[in-house]
Amino acid sequence: MRTRDTQNWSKVKIRKLRERLLAWYRRHKRVLPWRSNPTPYRVWIAEIMLQQTRVQTVLPYYERFLKRFPHVESLAVAPENEVLEHWAGLGYYRRARRLRIAAGKMVSESAGKFPETFEGIMQLPGVGRYTAGAIHSIAFNQPQPVVDGNVRRVISRLHGIARAPDSYFWRQAESWLAKDDAADFNQAVMELGALVCVPARPLCGECPLKSLCKSGRQNWVPPSRGHSVRVRESIELVMLVLECEGRILLVRQPEAGFIPGEWGLPVRVLEGSARPLPNAKSLAHEIFGSRARLHKSAPVHHAITHRRILAHVYRTAVQSPALRLADARRFAWFPRRKLDRLLISSLFHKALAVSEPVRPK
Repeated sequence: MRTRDTQNWSKVKIRKLRERLLAWYRRHKRVLPWRSNPTPYRVWIAEIMLQQTRVQTVLPYYERFLKRFPHVESLAVAPENEVLEHWAGLGYYRRARRLRIAAGKMVSESAGKFPETFEGIMQLPGVGRYTAGAIHSIAFNQPQPVVDGNVRRVISRLHGIARAPDSYFWRQAESWLAKDDAADFNQAVMELGALVCVPARPLCGECPLKSLCKSGRQNWVPPSRGHSVRVRESIELVMLVLECEGRILLVRQPEAGFIPGEWGLPVRVLEGSARPLPNAKSLAHEIFGSRARLHKSAPVHHAITHRRILAHVYRTAVQSPALRLADARRFAWFPRRKLDRLLISSLFHKALAVSEPVRPK
């Protein structure tokens, strides 16, 4: 069937869809913290966290984040390292950095007031058409359509189509939208896709729209729209746990690094067939300007977003004369008691856990 033909639903059919979907949503919707108090700021934080992340995963992080950063101003003035610390575990750390940048933009340009127009929301860093529409409709109840993976799947199955251009789904979502109840309607379509019209084995018998659904009536569910699968990148590296008199050496990390946080343990990525021990020794020599006797710890396996990491951990303890560092601006010694605050990534904490203290030589 041609996609342009499937869009011509009658007003009666669209009214039935709205009524049934909204009634179902108000009975079955999940209790979520941003729904109970849908301020623009709270909805914005939720939508950014939910990008590429499941609701159940987000919930504990959302509560913790909002407790520490309850409004735009508190987020804008917070150090980046602290924002990343409260984001740690969600992955895709660029989202957190953009949140902080956007908060700063709102403070500097509008005294911390959240933009109220769709165009204004679109100007925030990290916000695209879907996110702006979700915020504008949910927080302000404005008639903006939204199309995410759930909405796309619901539309595809209702019409019995496997594929269509993006523009088709946006036109369809707009034509169905309950303009006086945009907040609930948009959330209802997404909720239906999340709870009933799921990717595998949809619960068609529980669907409030089953009599309107072409796929359900024909007992045929079209495949979900294909998405490019991001290949997981495998990274092998060496990591040093260097200790002196109860202090651990940390290094300032590059802003564009793939491991979050301002500070980290010294790391070198292994390229090609590079061997771990020679690279670990070379890294230690780069730090101290002299050789260090290294002891191998258990390897650490870790995953960050689309990366799988194998870290070869080497440890040693040095005496006070070795405190002289090749680059005092990049490296610094910190007491162990401060590491929980300074090290955001659990990769570093895993390395510390497998590295037992070594007596200085």
